[in-house]
Amino acid sequence: MHDVSEEVSALWQQAGVTLQGARPWTEFFEVFKPPLKTDLERRMSTNLLHYRANYCQIVCVLMGFAVVASPRALLAVLMSLASAFAIFLFKRTSLAIGDMVVPLTKRTRAAAAGIASALMLALSGALLWLLLMFALALFLVLSHMALRPRTLAAKYNAAADDVRGMFFGGDNTARGGDYEDGLFHSADTLHSRARTNLHFDDGD
Repeated sequence: MHDVSEEVSALWQQAGVTLQGARPWTEFFEVFKPPLKTDLERRMSTNLLHYRANYCQIVCVLMGFAVVASPRALLAVLMSLASAFAIFLFKRTSLAIGDMVVPLTKRTRAAAAGIASALMLALSGALLWLLLMFALALFLVLSHMALRPRTLAAKYNAAADDVRGMFFGGDNTARGGDYEDGLFHSADTLHSRARTNLHFDDGD
């Protein structure tokens, strides 16, 4: 069981999933503006790091709703989790299939668990429903990334991260942080900063 929890935790970290450090939702929905074509990539990459926890929460909430709202999906997910645990808890280190011996490494166990889960979801008819809800979550996230102008904190922290990359190499996320670890740690929005006489254009 300990090995399974470690494996899940490692995959969670490699995927960059985090539910902590979310920006205030008032800031998240504060303003939307169509981007310039030349600024779209920069805006989306900055927002991805600045609102990463918010995006993860949105995806988790929608996928959780998709599972709870469909008894068939709920049963299929529970069966998938049970099969994945059974595969990882299987004590043997290899499996004989005819004349071929397959070593049961962590990678092969993960592949087997993924295939078994996909088959269960497909046979139960829940796979299409879950894919549709995931597509909706992805659409909402990408729309926000494209339409939300970068906040003052995001601009400064992005610039600070570029400077750190020039002098120290790599990026800040590789050291366990993100743009939130830059010059500004406050959750203040652009408009509230403007009230303190910090007048910056929020067009991008």
